Amino acid sequence: MEPVLILFNTILLTASLVYILLQDWKATANRLFVLLTLFALAWSGGGVLLYSNPTPSNIWFLAGLLPTMLAATFGSLIALILVLFIPHRYEQPAVRWAILAPYMVVTVILAVSWYGHTGWFIRDVTWEAKSGLTFVPGPAFPLALILFVIGGFSAPLSMLITIAIRHRSFRAPVLWLIAGLTFNFLTGSAANLLDIPALTYLNFLPLHFAFGWVTLRYGIFLPSHVALQAAIESLPDGIVVLQNDRQVRFANRAAQQLLPTCVGQPFEQALAQAGLTAQTGADPNQQGLLRLARTHGHAQVLIVTEVAMTNARGKESVVLLRDVTMAERQQAELLASRAALAERTAELERSLAELQQRDALLRRLTLPIIPLSETVLLVPLIGAFDATRCQTLVSLILPEIAARNVRTVLVDLTGLTVFDQDLARALRQLSDGARLMGAQVALCGIRPDMAEVMIHTGSTWNGMRSFGTLQAGVKALLASGPVTNGQHPERNAVPMNGSFTPLHNDLRE
Repeated sequence: MEPVLILFNTILLTASLVYILLQDWKATANRLFVLLTLFALAWSGGGVLLYSNPTPSNIWFLAGLLPTMLAATFGSLIALILVLFIPHRYEQPAVRWAILAPYMVVTVILAVSWYGHTGWFIRDVTWEAKSGLTFVPGPAFPLALILFVIGGFSAPLSMLITIAIRHRSFRAPVLWLIAGLTFNFLTGSAANLLDIPALTYLNFLPLHFAFGWVTLRYGIFLPSHVALQAAIESLPDGIVVLQNDRQVRFANRAAQQLLPTCVGQPFEQALAQAGLTAQTGADPNQQGLLRLARTHGHAQVLIVTEVAMTNARGKESVVLLRDVTMAERQQAELLASRAALAERTAELERSLAELQQRDALLRRLTLPIIPLSETVLLVPLIGAFDATRCQTLVSLILPEIAARNVRTVLVDLTGLTVFDQDLARALRQLSDGARLMGAQVALCGIRPDMAEVMIHTGSTWNGMRSFGTLQAGVKALLASGPVTNGQHPERNAVPMNGSFTPLHNDLRE
């Protein structure tokens, strides 16, 4: 009878394994369930081997293998619970290894103790067809028994109870698993109390039946469900599901950080307990959004969006909680930075305008315009003239000619340190512009080097009066007045209709 029951258990476990693999063999939860089932199959297969061929070598080998498989089975059960209901914890390597390491250590110690003939936990084993394997305990056997009870029943049961209390959305499937785990433990205990060894190899059936039921009823092994659950738990925004009576049925990790202990209580009460109140004067660009602010503790601002939906449970609502504290703080800092930048830009523009005014003043100071009479201007050129100063020379004097109704502009070259072709061209432009405006330009203080540069410019200088010194030019212009019909009575001036000759040879004043 015992081999038949064990074979029946093996068939059921194999069927559940195949079913889960057909769902999605790549999903982590499905793989862990397959691992759990394989350990249970190894346990059942050991029982079949003992009843079918109870040789001393098989008895000795399986006496060490079965306890280690039992410890590994409980470890895979803990990992499966983590993946199904607390996936964010399973993704943390430190937490995962801290929970699974004890089961791995116990598995290794049991294998070393038996196959190494240390006798720490089990000294010897006997086999009888009616009672099955009977272990002769070693000195550490009570410790191993306590570890099996804690790790195989108390630890997973405590985890499932905690999940049922904290996550109401998982309560129904978790309760089924709690029932399966409890029957699993009771079946193993009854096998020893009632002296029915076959029950020992069937005690995993209730747990697997529970997993099968929650898979069919709640779809916890469906890959879409597991992926959706992991995605919701890892969202930075809070997700809250409200029942028709506004009770919080589900809240992801981010929501529970914003609203601690919100699951199972009214949503508005959870907001009040967290110190969050609605703000008035909402932004018109945020229509349909509720803006909340924390009234005590650290400053915090939340934007709440609620969407109603109808499903098998009736009318529910999904609430999105988004913490915009940092975003608004950064936006305020950005606006302040923009204001400071605008103010700084205005200051720089004012400074630039002042510098431009100073530059204009300096240009005028370095190019003085002295009125000698109502119709005569004196412009002394001092220093060196680059392209900018040459352009300034033309742009300053021509407007003065028009504004003062000037007829003669006397340009004194005595103070120049350098006379180049750029300045020579600027003087020709000034002369041409003045002539078009009905005035003339006269030069004085021309040195031989200046005359040589004027000759090599290739421009004609006919029609421009010249004087040897500033005194001679002032005296002549003030005495004779403006030019008339192109003729100048001064004997020391170059005739406008004559050919150009070196100016310094004709200056006799």
